[in-house]
Amino acid sequence: MIRRTPLYIVCSPRPRVGRTLLARLLVDYFLLEGRPVAAFDFSHEAPALARYLPRHTVLADIGGIRGQMAVFDRLIAGDRVAKVVDLAPSAFEQFFAVLRDIGFVEDARLQRIEPVALFMANADSASTRSYAMLRARHPEMLLVPVYNEAAGRARHDREAYPLSRAVSVPIHIPALPPALHRFIDKPPFCFADFRTVAPAGIPLDTYMNLHRWMRRVFVEFRELELRLLLTDVKAALSHG
Repeated sequence: MIRRTPLYIVCSPRPRVGRTLLARLLVDYFLLEGRPVAAFDFSHEAPALARYLPRHTVLADIGGIRGQMAVFDRLIAGDRVAKVVDLAPSAFEQFFAVLRDIGFVEDARLQRIEPVALFMANADSASTRSYAMLRARHPEMLLVPVYNEAAGRARHDREAYPLSRAVSVPIHIPALPPALHRFIDKPPFCFADFRTVAPAGIPLDTYMNLHRWMRRVFVEFRELELRLLLTDVKAALSHG
């Protein structure tokens, strides 16, 4: 059995819900695992993923046919490289419209790629409508709600974010103490570098608190990957 390569699409129709932070953490998770990863930044305003991880991120634009071909050709490349898309709200509807029109999910699976939309759940109506739209228009795509404790109370509105499959267990991002933001919000901060070497100028207690927070988030990512792997194992067994 060949393990599927993940393609994580971090998305929301709303700004300032922790989307770019989640994308950063995913990229650094793969780097710490020693696995190749490529990131795609659709944002044109701060905080941009490319500012934090310039060596691993390319700027993406699907405003024209050439841009669409360039982006989706790279996303579907069978190169065994994990991919992370930081999908800005301004590109949300067009990205998923193109995704549907070209039959991307089906073609990606033929390349042993598993597209996973990580939707930043929020309590506002725009978010819940967009989530429902993705479930209706893209039933073949794995859709996972992400509850960011620092961005709102959507975790109390779970009925607005029903799970489409057993593997779609929500991801929980614990709130980061405000005092730690001044260290991680300054580009080009890299969580992978931070975890291996404590930067100068950061107090030991601050370093340990951030280290514990990162470990909790990375456990969430690892559990999601295990669920995806188990799904592949079951599928392989069912096909003999």
